[in-house]
Amino acid sequence: MSVGQEPATTARAGEWTEEQLLADVDAAPRGPRVGAFFDFDGTVIDGYSLAAFARHHLRSLHVTPADLGQLLLTGLRGVTTEEDFERFTVAGMKAWAGRSEDELVELGERLFVQGIAGSLYPEAWRLVMAHLQAGHTVVLASSATRFQVEPAARAMGVEHILVSPVEMEDGICTGRPGGPLLWRAGKAAAVRAFAEEHGIDLVQSFAYSNGDEDVPFLRTVGRARALNPGRGLAAAARHYSWPIARFRPRGRGGPAEIARTAAGIGGLLGGFATGVAIGALSGSRREAVDLGITLAGELGSALAGVRLDVQGAEHLATRPAVYLFNHQSQLDVLILAKLLRGGFTAVAKKELANMPGFGLAFRLADVAFIDRGDPAKARRALEPAVQRLREGISLVVAPEGTRSATPSLGPFKKGAFHVAMQAGVPIVPIVIRNAGELMWRGATTIQSGTVQVRVLPPMPTDGWTIKDLDAKVAEVRAQYLDTLANWSGRSARPVDVTEAGAADGLTAPPDAPLDWGISPEMNPLETAMWRAETADPRLRSNVTLLEILEPAPDWERLRAAHEWASRMVPRMRQRVVEPALGVGAPRWVTVAELDLDRHVRRVRLDPPGSMRQLLDVVAEFAAAPLDREIPLWEVLLVEGLPDGRAGYVVKTHHSTTDGLGAVQLMSRLHSRTAEHDPARPEPPVPLPDDASPVGVLRDQLVGTVRSAPLAVLRRGVGALGSLRRPWEAATQAVEAARSASATLTPPKGGSALLAPRGGGWHFEVLEVPLADLKAGSKAAGGSLNDGFLAAVVGGFRRYHERQGAPVGTLTIGIPISLRAQDDPQGGNRFTGASFPADLAEPDPATRIKAIREFVLSARNGSGSGVVDDLLSPLLGWLPASVIGAVSGSLTSANDVQVSNMPGVSHPVYIAGSRIVRMYPFGPLPGCAAMITLLSHEDQCCIGINVDAAAVPDPEGLVEDLQAGLDEVVALAR
Repeated sequence: MSVGQEPATTARAGEWTEEQLLADVDAAPRGPRVGAFFDFDGTVIDGYSLAAFARHHLRSLHVTPADLGQLLLTGLRGVTTEEDFERFTVAGMKAWAGRSEDELVELGERLFVQGIAGSLYPEAWRLVMAHLQAGHTVVLASSATRFQVEPAARAMGVEHILVSPVEMEDGICTGRPGGPLLWRAGKAAAVRAFAEEHGIDLVQSFAYSNGDEDVPFLRTVGRARALNPGRGLAAAARHYSWPIARFRPRGRGGPAEIARTAAGIGGLLGGFATGVAIGALSGSRREAVDLGITLAGELGSALAGVRLDVQGAEHLATRPAVYLFNHQSQLDVLILAKLLRGGFTAVAKKELANMPGFGLAFRLADVAFIDRGDPAKARRALEPAVQRLREGISLVVAPEGTRSATPSLGPFKKGAFHVAMQAGVPIVPIVIRNAGELMWRGATTIQSGTVQVRVLPPMPTDGWTIKDLDAKVAEVRAQYLDTLANWSGRSARPVDVTEAGAADGLTAPPDAPLDWGISPEMNPLETAMWRAETADPRLRSNVTLLEILEPAPDWERLRAAHEWASRMVPRMRQRVVEPALGVGAPRWVTVAELDLDRHVRRVRLDPPGSMRQLLDVVAEFAAAPLDREIPLWEVLLVEGLPDGRAGYVVKTHHSTTDGLGAVQLMSRLHSRTAEHDPARPEPPVPLPDDASPVGVLRDQLVGTVRSAPLAVLRRGVGALGSLRRPWEAATQAVEAARSASATLTPPKGGSALLAPRGGGWHFEVLEVPLADLKAGSKAAGGSLNDGFLAAVVGGFRRYHERQGAPVGTLTIGIPISLRAQDDPQGGNRFTGASFPADLAEPDPATRIKAIREFVLSARNGSGSGVVDDLLSPLLGWLPASVIGAVSGSLTSANDVQVSNMPGVSHPVYIAGSRIVRMYPFGPLPGCAAMITLLSHEDQCCIGINVDAAAVPDPEGLVEDLQAGLDEVVALAR
């Protein structure tokens, strides 16, 4: 962090650098009560540790190609639920069945050293080290097993791991999980349990992950960080104002890296050969080698795209000396050639003597080749180095003896220290911070970038004795450890324990917004609703809620409540950006500023301020189109009602949420008390996004192209699975087709009386005691929803009779929620079904039974999945005119749409005013009437929206619907 830079803990969320992450840790409370929870696969390592095990099992024939194929097919089908992940885990553990626990432990250690260690993110490693230095309780929390995670934890010095258990019987693996898996909710629960057991303050703690499924895990702590996030987690990070950091990928290089590596090696060898050839003209072999090394370092680094950032370069003038360096990478040869520019020789393992190209260069430079397996020979091989030092030629040695498998510093051998002491020359430590990031262990290509090097002051060896050597070795190694641990300038002070949550002056983590509406773009259904109204205004999809407040609220407090709500629900600060050409999914983009005056307004009714006056104002407000250039919500406070009451009206677009999502939101934003809550969360204002229509379209096209092969594979996997069970597949296909036909194709007939459409909206309201409607519905064997639908049918039966119209079939559209228990709140997750109600049926109990059978069949059928499979891939890419025509044909065939939503059962308040009634009003997507029930405390509040052309007598319809409710209620008496 540069001088004067704002501390990371107070910086707003967004893209963070590694330095900001490290400074954030350093500024946090210190001590073991602060936890640091790291996901493993994709967060600490690049990729998946299971892949190393799978490759080993396939090579060793512990798993057949068929078993491995089954594992891959399971993954290709998609892992979206706990059940999916359990199937995937069981498939992965199958190869371990019959193997002992000791075998699996040894295998894990071996695979870590041979491969997994090379995929460790050095940035994540340094982050773990920073937390350990701060005295935090560091935990690796992974859905993987201990055989995959424990070796890495041991290498990093991490004492705690939370992993998915493996079942063992008498020390032998059964190939099955041994308990709940740490995935999604399971990992979050494990973290909370660990925190409670170890006294961890989760509010002050950190969590790091890359996976979309880890949002619940990240939400357990106050300082969540998204590392290398996928698209879903990146969207969640923006929603919750979590910082995002991206580390350099550790995968195989592409064509550019291959070309750069070839050029770098060619420049290194070519430069050396050229320098030797030119230098030979002087007649001095040493001068020729030095010129060769100089040209090799300069030309090789330039062509490889490797730059050096050197601190303490003045110490390199100390010659002759024994230069020590921590060996991280094959790239160290190039780094040292560029850094020292000749005048040195080196020590290398004997295998390099015969390496093509490099072997000859090393021999010309008088490199000492040692046999690491024979200490006596190694010591004899170093004897000429003492003479070289006395002749003025410096020596370069890696005191660890070999490259580290991880970014950790290995133990130092004493050979180089013996040589320096015997020759009487100083030791100059060269600390290389990040060569492994540009060319990691096992890598075959070079990444471009800057290698950070720090040359420490020379350490004289005058007066050293054999007796002192161990202490001197430990002293030099401690300098390396201290330099690497404090590279960014963070304090090297010892851990000063601060009890988290009890210290004054420490910056607390920001409060999190609600987990509502976190999707970054519209789904196909939302896209259809958003675009349909541009082709046909009658299909406008405004959703409205009218609340009766007692008393009228203070205006400024109400405005302030909406400013706070916009921080609690970032969707309230997001507008819609349409992709160029009007195809693809619209994206939600956070605005820079929210102008409350454009969203929150008030009016006053003329006396007497009747309910009829209020409903007319609300209907006009609800029907007006929303401004599509700003966030999609508006509020109207209607004052002037009798007894000091007021109407509070909230309007939003159906593409923002379905009815259940809206109720979930209002229940979480409303207060249980009239008094202001000083302890309420105060999230920061979310950072604005920058997106253009062309950019949105480009991103979607790229994403579609990238995901298409996987989507094809997944569909192919499903087809292959069906071929294994042809009779079952055929039966499911027939049932799916039948269900889809019932869902997509409205019943023939319908009401001729309700056929006219004018597009105007007229609002009415009704009420019925919640307990009475429940009791009447239950008496006929139905739910409250069944009884409500039966009452609506009974009301329209009476309306048709009064109007002298035939009592035939009434087509009712019924929304069916597709929300799962762990689905995010907000957005739209429903499908629809059309019920052909028999208006001729006079008995409400018979109607309830018929409705009950239909609703259960519609909910249990597979039609919703078929609809999604058929329409979802297409809707986002259809132009508005086509969507409007399709939507109009599907929805206008319904005479009436009916919806029922559970509300709150306890008193709630907004800006100090009690909400005594909540009336929901849905849009009229081409139908004659939309009738919606919302329970509020002990009442059912019913909002009625009718097309005046289809229902010219709305007051009469209200009386008829009331009669329909009464006859259902009477069933319980």
